[in-house]
Amino acid sequence: MADLTVSTQEQMEYRRENEWRRAGVSEMDIAFSRLSGMDARDVQTFREISSQYGLLIVVRCPKVAARAWHGLVPPKPWAMKQKTGTSGLAVGESGEIRVSDYDLMSIWRKGADGFEKLFMSAAGGAPRGRWTQEAQVLAVELNRRLVSRIQHGCQDDFESPKNPGVKSSDHFAAFRLGQAVHLADPSLCARYYAQAGLHWPYDADGHFAGNG
Repeated sequence: MADLTVSTQEQMEYRRENEWRRAGVSEMDIAFSRLSGMDARDVQTFREISSQYGLLIVVRCPKVAARAWHGLVPPKPWAMKQKTGTSGLAVGESGEIRVSDYDLMSIWRKGADGFEKLFMSAAGGAPRGRWTQEAQVLAVELNRRLVSRIQHGCQDDFESPKNPGVKSSDHFAAFRLGQAVHLADPSLCARYYAQAGLHWPYDADGHFAGNG
């Protein structure tokens, strides 16, 4: 699929920003959408949930151009191998169009001695299996309120050689007790983890190194 022209992308972004304003989204969250590629309503939702439940939520962001298409195009599933273009969209083998999605990286709850991991995966980081009740409740609440829904558990908790790791082009958003921070690359995200007292489970090459 050819990438969208700049003028079309700009027109869509202008239209979506006006929709968000009419929906009561703040200019702060709209500005964060420009950095993160997330729907501004979802920026607001992640901030609100992190404040409401006392959480730190780290998300791998989509392509920046995807911000115009959330809610109009379904999010790209994990199993879809076609690459997302600079338009923020990908086209599957059957011609279906999907938008670059959000990936949960990790979720932490505020405790008496700092942040504690809230595992969003099956026991032992398995690819399938029952989650804890706390994780299930949070996932349901997130997807009840998000425009582009979360499709799987936290990548940091996936203890497998198939864990995709992180790439130099990845960028991230951290939602900490109601505040949002954009982290432009994995090195900044790793530094953020360290400053917050969190374990960063990737090596210098971005490969998953485990949570041990």
